[in-house]
Amino acid sequence: MVLKVIKETVELETFSTDSNGSCYITKRINLQEGMAHTLVQTDFYADAFVNTIADASPIEVVLSPYPSIPTDMIVTDQYPSPGRLVSAGDNSVLFKINGTLNSGNPMTAGSRPITYEQFPSAQIAANQKLVFYSDHIYVTIHISGNANTTFYNLALSFMLVVQDKNVSTLTHGIGVMAESHDAMCALVMSNGHMVSQNVLRGNVFPMWRFGGIRPEHMITPIAANSYFLPINTRDAEAMTSTPGIRQAVADARQMSAYDAAFGDRRPDWLRMHLNAGVVSGPVRDQWPPIKHADNGNVLCL
Repeated sequence: MVLKVIKETVELETFSTDSNGSCYITKRINLQEGMAHTLVQTDFYADAFVNTIADASPIEVVLSPYPSIPTDMIVTDQYPSPGRLVSAGDNSVLFKINGTLNSGNPMTAGSRPITYEQFPSAQIAANQKLVFYSDHIYVTIHISGNANTTFYNLALSFMLVVQDKNVSTLTHGIGVMAESHDAMCALVMSNGHMVSQNVLRGNVFPMWRFGGIRPEHMITPIAANSYFLPINTRDAEAMTSTPGIRQAVADARQMSAYDAAFGDRRPDWLRMHLNAGVVSGPVRDQWPPIKHADNGNVLCL
């Protein structure tokens, strides 16, 4: 596996926003076909100051296996027209920059062509482990501003360090298909859930809300109830039935009121090492299923 250093630029003398105040610029970087690509390092640099009458225009830069699709969400209330690119945490994004274009005096101390934040951070971007299978990387740039505004002198540079690895045709094909589906992002994303202070205290930590100590059944340290199995470790093992084991598990999983005892006979928190395969209730009806051979005979399982 050999590391490949890819250097690419995006340069335009003039570009303009549309009637909605958005400008989209794309460029495709071809990679070796039929390989699994690991994006090891990513670097970004603004080579020139963009000249425009509108200062501090928002800019988004996304590196992704497929072109980043504009959404119906906005970048800032200053330019409320929808069309921002997908969030950096989306599976389709390899690298994203979100910042503002500065058209001020480049001779001013500390002046930068673009003031931006990047994802992943500079520390992580220097040692990434993102694997993708598409035979190309797209650079998608979105600039917001007033409608029908002309910008001048865009010059951006990128450096990518990519590691290629041979994979099977099936693996490569499924990977490309998955990435093409990930590129079809949601136009509107809303996946947070608002909760109140009482919900956090009451649902996550009931004792925080009600206080005090809940009553519980005592467990001997010698046997520890054998994790729900009625077996005394110092005596001969007693025979038990399947319904008995299931009943013990069901008792431990019984919901109780906040001020009631933990379970009917066994505390609900004592289930971290439940024997594998022990469940409460039937797994499925008519188990095991009947299997027939081609001649119609019932197979013995």
